Amino acid sequence: MKPAGAGPLAGRTAGTLGLYAAFGCLGYLLTALGAILPELREERGLPRTEAALYPSAFALGLVVVGLTGHRAAERLGRAGIPVALAALVGGAALLAVSGGRLGTAAGALVLGLGGAGLVQLVPTALRAAHRGDGTIQIGEANAVSSAASVLSPILIGAALAHGLGWRTAFAAPPLLAAAALLVLVRPHRIPAGVDLAPALPPRSAPVGAAAGAQPTDAGPAEVGPTGAGPADAESAGAGRGGTGFWGRWVDLVLAVGVEFCMVFWAADFLGSAKGLGSGAAATLSAGFVLGMAAGRAVAGPVVRRGGRPDRLLALAAAVGIGGFAVLWTSPAPVAVAGLVVTGLGVALLYPVILGQALAARPSEPARAAARCALASGVAIGVAPLVLGALADLTTLRAAVFVAPVLLLALLARCGRRLRTGPVS
Repeated sequence: MKPAGAGPLAGRTAGTLGLYAAFGCLGYLLTALGAILPELREERGLPRTEAALYPSAFALGLVVVGLTGHRAAERLGRAGIPVALAALVGGAALLAVSGGRLGTAAGALVLGLGGAGLVQLVPTALRAAHRGDGTIQIGEANAVSSAASVLSPILIGAALAHGLGWRTAFAAPPLLAAAALLVLVRPHRIPAGVDLAPALPPRSAPVGAAAGAQPTDAGPAEVGPTGAGPADAESAGAGRGGTGFWGRWVDLVLAVGVEFCMVFWAADFLGSAKGLGSGAAATLSAGFVLGMAAGRAVAGPVVRRGGRPDRLLALAAAVGIGGFAVLWTSPAPVAVAGLVVTGLGVALLYPVILGQALAARPSEPARAAARCALASGVAIGVAPLVLGALADLTTLRAAVFVAPVLLLALLARCGRRLRTGPVS
């Protein structure tokens, strides 16, 4: 007989569900930012390089919170999550209503600050609310974020297809959800002494919110696949002969760079290179995050059966490259299938590499988490911007090769380690 409270709904209090919804707002807006880039560029006559500065402003917010967020969280205390949520949706509203470039960039920056704050605080609050564990709840919060990240391109595409514009579909759903949460849900208190180290961007939202991801013991809010945490001695690489932390840091930059090149530029590519209308391109760009969500839903079993981490990473990178080949060479209907396969391959890269990186610094979990957050911020800020700049110099069809080049670099690094042993 099951004890009371042990059923499937155990632990899902109003506060817990509110935290899930806050993470869902983040997942929604992250992929929505990519879906609206073609519209922003067309409305304001922007080159792709300048349009890519908006995701870079978001990434700057991640870096700022990654470096200083733990101190702000300590000062804000109970108000930390409401402030972060308000910043997230407030930045989205500013981005939507602003008619100028400066206002749009400011909105993206504030959105990034709020999003990074939620990434740091929501998993910590879930652990505190569930007596230091919260493993199931963090996985469920990530699943909600993943689902929302698939939903936003679909809603924006539908709005564009019906001539309604992108603004309402971009900002209204998270704004309404956040307003309801701030009014109805009591903020969680994070007890004194709980580690508030900077956490990492959600990933299948992409930013982490990996469906089915589990937190490790290495930090407060890190997301990684089941079986890829520090306890896995062989795969962690933390022991003698393991790959060094900074080697995994470079791997993380490559993986996150690929992920966000696809998140931010897939809709534009489907429209400009595959001839889809703006609504269809925005809607079908959800194929990438759908593939990622599916891949991360099965991350645990795959990691447990995948053998050495570098072998698994090499296989995942190869799947991503294969999917990209289909995306690039095929007409629109088949190209979307290639986008989904690319997402399936890319899905495993972040959680596996993150688990290895954190395991390589078992004595400094907070510092390792902060450095990994910095890697994500660097990748999100630089890789999509480089792709946009190359698109202005050549064409977007040529520039998207930034993504497979990053995958090939990661594949080469994994292959070298498999042949010669771990290196940095």
